[in-house]
Amino acid sequence: MTTIDEQAAVLALTKATRDKPWFYTARIILDAGSALALLDRRCASRDADDRAHAADITAQVLPGDLAWARDLVTAMRDDGVHLVTVLDDAYPGNLMWAYDRQPFLWIRGDIRPNDHRSVAVIGEVDSGHAASAARALAQAGITVVAPLRSALDAAVHQAAHDAGGRTLAVLSGGIAEPATVDEYASMAEQIANCGALVSAFWPDAAPTDRTVALSRIVTCGLADCLYVVDGAAGGSSAGHVEQALQTGKYVFVSQRLHQEQPWAARAGSRGGMTAVQDIDELPKQAVNLIDMTPGTNTY
Repeated sequence: MTTIDEQAAVLALTKATRDKPWFYTARIILDAGSALALLDRRCASRDADDRAHAADITAQVLPGDLAWARDLVTAMRDDGVHLVTVLDDAYPGNLMWAYDRQPFLWIRGDIRPNDHRSVAVIGEVDSGHAASAARALAQAGITVVAPLRSALDAAVHQAAHDAGGRTLAVLSGGIAEPATVDEYASMAEQIANCGALVSAFWPDAAPTDRTVALSRIVTCGLADCLYVVDGAAGGSSAGHVEQALQTGKYVFVSQRLHQEQPWAARAGSRGGMTAVQDIDELPKQAVNLIDMTPGTNTY
């Protein structure tokens, strides 16, 4: 684990990032191998744009930002939440390989080494189908990844837990902001005891359309592959599929979705997608895919 000073420097540099997505900052921190080194103007990147970005954000870090960040890390620890940055060995390996990895994650609960054997279950309407998929995956020993924003998401987590499995809930807002889990507070507590709540935002950030969209990066990044139950064009499911395919993650979709939604067929025409005929086939195909994939976990 990195020192609290390194973690504080990651937070300070991210806070200073205003004109580019945060994954630009994550990349230059990784290139430097140290956020403190970046603050000392030691940028290791050979890319001119990355060097310019490093110079810009380091100039924006104020004298009190490191102290603010250390206090934040300490306060969150006292609340049972720990910070994992791209410099930490505990940063999830599946997400580390994504080009748009986020600089830090706040975690309540724990992410374990075997959680890289995971499938994200995504859907919009059919909670029964989603729950059946989660149950089958959990029974096969696969960790289930899902958002925690809807009744369908809650059904996914509950079904996996009832089957004795683990789930990772990706939050669309700050981990300390009550509006992030809203009516699913009791479910969030259960998940923290049988998996982890994961947020890539400032702890007090309220959910917005922008954070909901950005949370897909983490959902797709944490999972080895996706299973998509249903969804309309332009909806949440379509957004997750697009994000997954962009980052090289394989996507399984229900046969019904593939047949009834032209957007799914179009997305699948680019490759990287398989339509699954029934729930019994899902864990078999997912396990085969996961076991053929070289280990990407960094633990």
